[in-house]
Amino acid sequence: MGEVLSILLIIVIAAVGGLTGSRFKLPAGAMLGAMAAVVTLQMIYVQPGLPSQLQVVLQLASGTLIGSRVTKKDALGLRRLALPAIVLIICMFIINVVVGSAMYFFSRLDIITSLFASAPGGMMDMAIVSAELGANPAYVALLQLARLIFIFTCMVPFFRKIVSAASPSLPKISVSDSEPPKPVPAAKPMRDKAKLLCFTLLCGCTSGLILWHLGVPAGAIIGAMVGTAAFNIATAKAYFPPKCRLPLQILAGAFIGMRMDRESILAIGNLIVPAIILFAGVILITFVTAFIMRKLTKLDLATCLLASTPGGLTEMALMAEDLGLDAPKIAILQTSRLMSVIIFFPTMLYFVARVVG
Repeated sequence: MGEVLSILLIIVIAAVGGLTGSRFKLPAGAMLGAMAAVVTLQMIYVQPGLPSQLQVVLQLASGTLIGSRVTKKDALGLRRLALPAIVLIICMFIINVVVGSAMYFFSRLDIITSLFASAPGGMMDMAIVSAELGANPAYVALLQLARLIFIFTCMVPFFRKIVSAASPSLPKISVSDSEPPKPVPAAKPMRDKAKLLCFTLLCGCTSGLILWHLGVPAGAIIGAMVGTAAFNIATAKAYFPPKCRLPLQILAGAFIGMRMDRESILAIGNLIVPAIILFAGVILITFVTAFIMRKLTKLDLATCLLASTPGGLTEMALMAEDLGLDAPKIAILQTSRLMSVIIFFPTMLYFVARVVG
């Protein structure tokens, strides 16, 4: 009974912190607010850990959420942009290994934490996956957040100047130019949404649990994403309520916060050097990848730059739209980046960590 009350207390504290962070519009506010609240609770009074099964549940939910956003249009668009996508993925993996290894050799971080902290994926996804493979998920989350802040405060304004200067003379060719505009679908009744959600969860959880039981690194999130994406590409009926993202981020923040102890908190100052290396790595990833992609494909420089920036998918697509660039191409390439980081990078980075470490 005491353990149940302890878990309820952690969830309540995490919810208060997460909702506060979300209300103040902080970057990844729900997750960071929940994490900070649980860490504070741990400093005041050490609580028993959350159930280990929560890690698998978070991976299944996160993978299902990502997979539900992959459409048939994305799959067709990716086929047309296969060469740029392959160049993007290979370049990012190589630079990810180089930057992660540099963080390992020049700081006090372990190799697996360094590699996942420098991976060009989503903050929540990388933190959850890295925990399964023995990294420090709190450090991964903090460094991933630092990467996003650096991109949107320092690099995006710089990109605006470059793109604004180059884009007037660039032809705008969209992968969807030949497709007629589709009518906006009518809102589905609550009962239909519930059915679609059940089918979506069934596909995601089944495929995720299969890979998890087979022992595939990060198998739960990989299987859930692939299974849900396949279901949505085939039927266009995958549904995951957008409002569920908030409680998912709060639970992820609570899980990460429970993994931090006093020693980890006192050692946060050790993240300064890794953060500096990471910022240099972001610049390296963006410009080297854009340069190689520009040379090997027919894409313009502006599209290559925005597609190579490891920022948020939505943010990069909106910025492309704002600058009058080909937002569909950039969104498809950003989608290929995020999916590849989740599907391929965990296993490959785990192998690299064993070799280097």
